[in-house]
Amino acid sequence: MSFLGIYVFVGIDSESTGMTACEEQYYEECNLADLWVQGSGFSLDSLTYVKSVPGMKQAERRLQVDGKAIVRDKTSGEEEVSMQMNFVESNEISKLYLLEGEPYKAGRGGVYLDYFFSEKRGYKVGDTITLKLESTRFDVKVAGIFHNPEYVYYLEDVAAMMPDYGAYGFCFLDESEYPFEEIIYNQIIVDAEKIDNTAQVSDTEKEIQSQLAAQIKDVLDDQSIVVTGKDDQLSYQTYRSEMAQHKSMAFAFPIVFVLISLLGIITTMTRLMAKQRVQIGTMKALGFSTADVVMHYISYGFVLSLAGCVLGAVVGYYTLPDFIISMFVGSYILPYMHKGLSLMSLSMIAMMVSVSTLITFVACRKECALIPAQALRPAAPKVMKTSFVERSRVWKLLSFSTQWNLRDIIRNKMRTLMGIVGVVGCSMLLFSAFGCLDSIDHITTWMYGELNTAKNRIVLAEDIDYGTASDYAKQYGGQMIQSVAISLSPDEGVSSGISAGSASMGTSASTGSSASMGTSASTGSSASMGGGVISKTGTLTVLDRGNFMHYEDADMEHITLDKNEIAMTYKMAESLGVKEGSLVCWHVLGDDKIHKFRVGQIYRNPSVQGITMYREPYEKLNYKFVPTEILTNMTVPSSLADKDEIIGVQNTNAMMDSLKSMMEMMYTMAGILIAAAIILGVVVLYNLGVLSMVEKRREMATLKVLGYATSGVRAILAQQNTWITLIGIVLGFPAGFGILGVLFNDMPESMDYSIVVYPKTYLYTFVLTFLISWAVNRVMSREVKFIDMVEALKGQE
Repeated sequence: MSFLGIYVFVGIDSESTGMTACEEQYYEECNLADLWVQGSGFSLDSLTYVKSVPGMKQAERRLQVDGKAIVRDKTSGEEEVSMQMNFVESNEISKLYLLEGEPYKAGRGGVYLDYFFSEKRGYKVGDTITLKLESTRFDVKVAGIFHNPEYVYYLEDVAAMMPDYGAYGFCFLDESEYPFEEIIYNQIIVDAEKIDNTAQVSDTEKEIQSQLAAQIKDVLDDQSIVVTGKDDQLSYQTYRSEMAQHKSMAFAFPIVFVLISLLGIITTMTRLMAKQRVQIGTMKALGFSTADVVMHYISYGFVLSLAGCVLGAVVGYYTLPDFIISMFVGSYILPYMHKGLSLMSLSMIAMMVSVSTLITFVACRKECALIPAQALRPAAPKVMKTSFVERSRVWKLLSFSTQWNLRDIIRNKMRTLMGIVGVVGCSMLLFSAFGCLDSIDHITTWMYGELNTAKNRIVLAEDIDYGTASDYAKQYGGQMIQSVAISLSPDEGVSSGISAGSASMGTSASTGSSASMGTSASTGSSASMGGGVISKTGTLTVLDRGNFMHYEDADMEHITLDKNEIAMTYKMAESLGVKEGSLVCWHVLGDDKIHKFRVGQIYRNPSVQGITMYREPYEKLNYKFVPTEILTNMTVPSSLADKDEIIGVQNTNAMMDSLKSMMEMMYTMAGILIAAAIILGVVVLYNLGVLSMVEKRREMATLKVLGYATSGVRAILAQQNTWITLIGIVLGFPAGFGILGVLFNDMPESMDYSIVVYPKTYLYTFVLTFLISWAVNRVMSREVKFIDMVEALKGQE
C-alpha cells in the first residue's frame, strides 16, 4: 500500500514539477516579454518614450503580421500556407532559441523558421523560401531554425481547437527583409524590472503591470493602445493552465491513494497484531520487556513502509512522468521536457513512513501491554451492548441475515467505514475518468454540431474587398462573418465623461447623435480605456445574414441573439467581472474610438472569447463590414485556397479530426485512472476482506454449527458487501464530480469547457465498481469452507 500511494504521488508530482521548471528555465533563458503594447503604428520616438517609463528594463519594436509561405508540394507543385511574420530591429526580449544556423544579428538578412514548420516542409538552413505578404511575393534565405517562448502553444486562428504544428508556421525576419518601402511597427514588447519569469504572475506583479500600462498610455498620449501582460497571452496562459491542472491532479489523485493506503496499512497492522498475539505472549514470557516488543513491531512497520515508499518513489519517478510527458510533445513547443523531484514528494514519503510507524505503534500497544498469561490465551469476545436499532420494533420484522449484518456493521464501525471509503475511492476515479471522456466528446459535438452547423469554412485574406467576398458568399450560399481583435475593460476603467444614454446601448459622445450600439469617443476626449487596468483582449464577431452560427446561454440552453444588442461570452464576462446589464468598454485594436455598451446577453463559446453583434449596428458605429470568413454547407474545392484573396478552406470533419490528438491523450489518461481505480479497489477491499474474515471467524463458525451451509454463510457476507458497495458508489458520484471540477476550473481564460456526464458514465462506474467488489468478496468468502470450527469456537482455557 505504501508503494502504490507513493508511486502515484511521486509520478504525477515529478511530471508537473519538471515541466514547470522547463518552462521557467526556457522563459528565463529567452527573456520572455512582460508586456505587449499594441497599436496602429509606433515611431522611434514612441519607443524612446516607452523606455523612459520608470521600471522599464528594455523595450523593442516589431511588426507582427499574418502572411503566407509558398511551399513545395509533390502533387500540386506549390501550396500556400499560413505564416505569421515578425519583423524585428533587435531581439533581446523574447529571444530566439536557436536550434540550427547563425544567431540573429540586426541588419543581417534571412528568415528564421520555426522548428515544426521546417521539419514538416523539409526546409534547412541555407534553403530559399518564398513568402507572401498581402499580394507581394519575396524570396528569403533560411538563416536559422528556432523555438520562441511566445510560441509554446500556437493556433492558426481563434476558431481552431487544437494545434497542428507544421501545417502553418511562424517566422522572424530582420526589418531589412520587409518587402515594402516603409515599415510600420504595430507592437512594442517590454521587459520590466520587477517582473520575473518564475512561478505564476503574482498579485504584486499584476499591480506593477497595471501601473506600467497606465504610464505607457500616458507617455504615448494614446488611450486606444492595448497593453497586455503574460496572463493575457494565449501561449503563456494555456501552458500555465495545463500545469495548474497537472498540479491539481498531483494533489487530488495521489492524496486519495495515500489516504486509502493508510487505511490499508491500519487494517494490515491490526490483522497482523491479532495473529501475532501468541508470539507476543511468548516473547514476554521469555523475558522481553514491553518496550522491546513494541520496538520490534514498530521497526517492522517502519522498515516495510520505508521500503515500499522508496521503491514506489523510484519506480514512479522513472516510469510515470516520462509516459505523461510523451503525450504532450505534439501539443506544446519546448526545447526540452524533463521530470523533476520536488520537496513535496520527499515530504510525502516522510509523512507516509511516519504515519505508518505511528499506526503500527497504536495497533501493537494494546497487545504488547498484556501480561504473558493473558497474551498466550485467545482474546475474549467483545462485550457488546444492545443498540437502539436492535431494541426497536422494526428489528423483529427483519430477516436473520439482515439482523446479523446490521449488528456486525454497528459493532465494527471503523471496518465498515474503511470499506465504504475504499469503494468511494474506486468509484470516484472511475467516474472522473469516464466523465473526462464525456466532456471532451461533448466539446466536439457542441462546437461543430450545435454552435457551428456549417460543413466548410472559407478563410478570407485581410485585403479582400467586400464585393469579392459577397460574390463568394452568393456562389456558395454562405454566411459572411467578420472577426476583429478588440480590447475590453469594465466600465470602471472609463472616466465618467461618457455616459450611457437612454437607448439600450448608449449614445455617441463625439456627435451626440443616437447610436444603438454604444458610445464613441475620439482619443484625447474624456474617455480613457482602463486607466490603471490591463484590458482583456478578445474577438469581436460581426454576423451577416445567415443561420450557421447558433448560441447557448450559461445553462447551455439555446438562445437567439438580439440584433440590436451586444452579447458577450460567458468566460469573458467572468474575466471582467460583469453580468447582463453591466456597462463595458471596447475598442478595435489600432482604432482611437472607444465604445461603451451594455451587455445584452451572455453566451458560451468553447474557443473564441469576446463579444458578438450583427452587421447593421456595427456599421452604425461608422465601421466598414469586411468579412474574414464565409460559412457554407456547399462543397468547396480545395483549389480555392490557391487564390490570392483566399487564405484557406477548412472542412468541419478535418477540424473535428484535429481533436483526435486530444481524445487520444484523454483516453490514455482515462485508462491510467481506470487501472488505478481497479488496483485501488482490489487492494483495499482484499485487505478489508481478510480483516473481516479474521474478526468474524467465530461468528461464521457459530452459524455453521447452527446448521447454515457454507453457501448460506457466504450469502450473508455477500449481503453486507452489497450494502457497503452501494453506499460507496452513491458517495463516489459527487466525489467524482468534485475531481472533474478541480480539473476544469484550471482551464485558461480563452477556453470555456463545461463538465458533461452522460448516463452511460453512471452505468459504467456502477457496473465496474460492483464487479470489482463482487469479485473480491467472492474470492474472500471461499475461506468460509475451510474454517476450523473447533479452533474458532474454543473459549479461553
